Amino acid sequence: MSVDKGDVLVIPAPSDKTKNDSNKITIHWRQQFRQRDDDYYLLIAKNKTQGDCQVPIYIQSDWYNEQGFNSASGMRKIDSDNHALTIDNRHQYAGKPECRFVVWHDKEKKPYSDRFLQSSSLKQDTDLVKQVFQLLGFGLSGIELAGEWAQDSIGTNLETF
Repeated sequence: MSVDKGDVLVIPAPSDKTKNDSNKITIHWRQQFRQRDDDYYLLIAKNKTQGDCQVPIYIQSDWYNEQGFNSASGMRKIDSDNHALTIDNRHQYAGKPECRFVVWHDKEKKPYSDRFLQSSSLKQDTDLVKQVFQLLGFGLSGIELAGEWAQDSIGTNLETF
């Protein structure tokens, strides 16, 4: 489940099915001595460049709409259900090369990478979050392991591709 700069991810198009409370995650962080928070949609993308492997991607909620997708550089519509996104320096990631998640947001926002897993673990009862934790190598007891991973990476910035 690797993803690298230049890879093409197939992302589900914004719809009532993909934009719901079960995959909407609120991320909380401190930046410049102020409490910040923002909503992200957590999705599973397919990496077309690397054999359709699955890659978790967090998309800033106000970008996950037809207008945001249509105006995004490097984004093209494949069909009514999917868009293709080329990974470049507008995207960020966390994790090891073989186990990464992608974040597509305004890079002026500076949440640490652990905030994404901590916030996701609050929705541990959803199939999507269970799938994401398995993809990141946490297995069935992913919640505890994700917590350990988050503690090990506290204060780690997201990396830019």
